[in-house]
Amino acid sequence: MPITLMCPAQPEADLFQSAVCSSETLVEKSNLKHCCEKTATERTHCFVDHKAKIPRDLSLTSESPAADQCEDFKKDRKDFVESFIFRFSKRNTMLPPHVILAVTKSYGEVLATCCGKSEVEAQTCFNTKKPTFEHFVRNRVNELKALCIVHNKYGDRIFKAKKMIQYSQKMPQASFQEMKGIVDKIVATTAPCCSGDMITCMKRRKVLVDEVCGNRSVLSRTAGLKACCKEHAIDRGSCVEAMKPDTKPDSLSEHYDLHADIAAVCHTFTKTPDVALGKLIYELSVRHPESSQQVILRFSKEAEQAFLQCCDKEDHAECVKTALADSNIDKMITDEIEYYKNLCAAEAALGDYNFEKSMMVYYTRIMPQASFVQLHIVSETVADVFHDCCKDQPGHLVLPCAEEKSTNVLDATCNDDDYSSINPRIAHCCNQSYSMRRPCILAIQPDTEFTPPELDANDFHMGPELCTKNSKDLLLSGKKLLYDVVRHKTTITEDHLKTISTNFSITKEKCCAAEDKEACFTDQAAKLLAESVELVKV
Repeated sequence: MPITLMCPAQPEADLFQSAVCSSETLVEKSNLKHCCEKTATERTHCFVDHKAKIPRDLSLTSESPAADQCEDFKKDRKDFVESFIFRFSKRNTMLPPHVILAVTKSYGEVLATCCGKSEVEAQTCFNTKKPTFEHFVRNRVNELKALCIVHNKYGDRIFKAKKMIQYSQKMPQASFQEMKGIVDKIVATTAPCCSGDMITCMKRRKVLVDEVCGNRSVLSRTAGLKACCKEHAIDRGSCVEAMKPDTKPDSLSEHYDLHADIAAVCHTFTKTPDVALGKLIYELSVRHPESSQQVILRFSKEAEQAFLQCCDKEDHAECVKTALADSNIDKMITDEIEYYKNLCAAEAALGDYNFEKSMMVYYTRIMPQASFVQLHIVSETVADVFHDCCKDQPGHLVLPCAEEKSTNVLDATCNDDDYSSINPRIAHCCNQSYSMRRPCILAIQPDTEFTPPELDANDFHMGPELCTKNSKDLLLSGKKLLYDVVRHKTTITEDHLKTISTNFSITKEKCCAAEDKEACFTDQAAKLLAESVELVKV
């Protein structure tokens, strides 16, 4: 049914909802009758709530061959793009439109590059570029999901602090007041974007971008932001997210001396605590782009406790100094950088797949109650984080990359599964303050109280498919064996685990060389599991 815009002032959401509600077919097919009986704000809330409950349509994930896609792309590019947007949106109902458009643009660039080649070359081109494209999409979706998890669980205060750190690190030339104004506007867009109210989300986001990119004073001092504001509207968000820290102003001291500034800090804190803490976070962030958001938040939390304890006292300066005697932001940053560098060294020494297996072992030790699928996803995602963050590149900062993404993994894990009935220790960490979740998880020791089910040879499968070049199948089978074994003895030694992994490789090589591969794997897989069980008993 065509829509006639009789009233220019009519809200966009109302126009869209009226169009949907005027179609009996759409209303019935989408189960929206209860929403269409409402009006104004109530109807909008109903539509948003309805969308948030829509399950992901995974039936649309199949992909046709490159030749077919190229033919459709060349025949009618507009129709192809609209079809892609439709299918991708159905799979990602809570993703903001500007991100979907950015993904569409990126995929269009893949097609434009590959579709001018022969059929075989086009398929090879697709196969080469597909992992990079999928990685871009996965990262963007995970980042946005993580932001919404933080906002929904911890509220505006923590979300605002995270954004203050993130953008102060990227734009140290901007003043605290300028940064506060930008962050306040970012926070105002978050609730509608995370709830699914995408019309309000897009309108507020446009106002935000127009105001930030229209501020000539800020742009004149922030090279990275200035460059991003020149990008196409749908690329600006991802450009800012990927923006490297600008050069620090010459007048900025290397370290922030909180104790020299404590009189002003306490004066502000007694009147407006959040402003004082925001200023502290800003001062630390502009000086430490090498830090993670979580380290700065951990220090700020300790500082807040000191201010609460001391700022009303006459000798507040000495009191704060005593309270923070064991809290040194520089040491905290250095220690965390060293921790992640050691993990990066392990990742480099082991290689991607063996490092992923080591993550499987680690997480199975501390939460053996979790299913194989849960721990497979966690270990795979954590391994991806280190693959991304351990790059040895000029200007690449390991800590902010690795701890931010590691925390995102933990947030998603805590959000997706209820651990209160699975593993109380993990549940306890999931309910910790935002910045303390990861340290809490790291402090957990192997679970020695877990009673595992009996090992069943039918649960462990090795077959001829391991002889193909699909190394993912090989990795999955190896991880399943480690999962089964570690669950039966969470304190199993690394030497025994190496023996089991070596035996797995020997079994695979032996059976792949056998004439009857199926029979060999059936016999040898059971033997491998039995030998592994014996090692567990040692």
